[in-house]
Amino acid sequence: MLLKFILISVIIITSYGATVFLNPSLASNIDSTIGLHWFSEKLRWGKENFDNAITDIPSLNEVRTWALDAKEKFLEGVDTTKETIDSVRGWVQKAENTYNEARETMDQAKETFDQAKETFDSVTGKVWEIQWVVDDIQKIWSWSWSLERE
Repeated sequence: MLLKFILISVIIITSYGATVFLNPSLASNIDSTIGLHWFSEKLRWGKENFDNAITDIPSLNEVRTWALDAKEKFLEGVDTTKETIDSVRGWVQKAENTYNEARETMDQAKETFDQAKETFDSVTGKVWEIQWVVDDIQKIWSWSWSLERE
């Protein structure tokens, strides 16, 4: 009895499967009757996708062409990246040169300022020495003047 049930089920499922692909309108009517309006359409869609996947295998020449195209795009990307790096390197070199020139100018200005400060300090020292000499002369002059008056 169980064997008959399994055999009848296999026959019905096989007949339905053949009907889905050989007579889609009859399969759609059966789907509507059992309440699964989408079932046969889903089976046909799955078979189409499977057929497309199996028959849409690229040839060796297509794969080779794709690989060569990918290689060209990769090499173009590498060249573009190299050009960008070279350009940035040029900008950085210019910035470094400008920085070094500015630093050199600042060093020269500092050296000039230090020399001017030394000269100013030296002149200030000489002015103080002259002032001391003048003060000493005035003291001597005042002292000698006071002696003459006595």
